[in-house]
Amino acid sequence: MKASSFYRAEFWRLGLTVARRLSPASCAKLCRGVALLYWTVHRARREVVIQNLLPPLRDDPVAARAVGKQLFQQFALKLADLWRYEAGLPIEGLFQKWTGWEHFVAAQTRNRGVLLLTPHLGNWEFGGPLLVRQGVKLCVITLVEPASGLTELRQASRARWGIETLVIGENPFAFVEVIKRLEAGVTVALLVDRPLGASAVEVELFDRAFLASNSAAELARASGCALLPVYLPRNRAGYEGHILPEVVYDRRALDSREKRRQLTQEILRAFEPVIRQHLDQWYHFVPIWPAAQPSSSSSRPQ
Repeated sequence: MKASSFYRAEFWRLGLTVARRLSPASCAKLCRGVALLYWTVHRARREVVIQNLLPPLRDDPVAARAVGKQLFQQFALKLADLWRYEAGLPIEGLFQKWTGWEHFVAAQTRNRGVLLLTPHLGNWEFGGPLLVRQGVKLCVITLVEPASGLTELRQASRARWGIETLVIGENPFAFVEVIKRLEAGVTVALLVDRPLGASAVEVELFDRAFLASNSAAELARASGCALLPVYLPRNRAGYEGHILPEVVYDRRALDSREKRRQLTQEILRAFEPVIRQHLDQWYHFVPIWPAAQPSSSSSRPQ
C-alpha cells in the first residue's frame, strides 16, 4: 500500500495555513475530527494500522483495534503540533523535560560525531529545535518524500530553525556527505524503522521478523560515531525527550555483515520497551511486517 494521497505538498501547505490562523486548541480539535472521519471511512488504511499493531499486542485484534483508533487521534495532535513547528510558530511551551542529557554530553566529548537514532515514535522532528537551542549543529537524514514538492517544503521548514537536511535516495553521494559531517563532529539524526530497500536488513521486533535500516551500522563502521537512541513521546502536558544509553560497538568487528546486522538488532531491541509503552504513537500507515498474515479482525464487521 502506498502512502496516503493526503500526504502531498498542497495538503501540507493547507495544514501550515491552518496552524497559522487557528489557535493551538482549535487546530488540534479540527485535526482530531478529520482523523476520526478518516479512521471511520478508510477501511484499508485502518486495517493496515491494526495489522501493524498486532505483534506488540500479542496478536490481540480487539486491543489492536482500540489502540489503532487512539493512534489516529494521537497522530492528529502530532500533525497539529508539527504544522506549528514547520510554520515557524512558537513551540517552547510544548516541551516538558529531557532525560538522559548526560549521555549526549558524554558522546560529544569524543569528537567523532553523534548519530541520534529514533523510530517513528512520537514527534521525532521536535528534537531538532531543542538541540539547536543548546548550540548543537544538527543534520537530519530523510528519504525523498512520496509527493512532488514535499521534500523541498519540509527541508525549507527545518532550515528556518537552523537544521540541515540531507536527502537520501536521489543523490548517490549523500551517504558520503553524512560520513563527512559525522567526522567533523556534527550531530546527525536518523530514523531506523522504515528502511529504503537497499538498506533493509532483517531483525526481530516483538518476536517477529522485521525489516530495519542498517544505515546506523554502516555509518558507525565508516565513521566511528557514537550511537544514541532517542525518542520524543507526547503526554497530556506536552512532549518529553528521552536519550537512552549509548549503544556500544567494536568498530573493527563491523567489517562483518553479520556483525552489522547484530548491531542493528541491538538498536531495535533498545526501542522495543518504549514502543510498547507508547504504542499509540508508533506511526506506521503502510505494512511493516514481512509476509504478515491477516488476522481475524479482517473478517469482522466494520
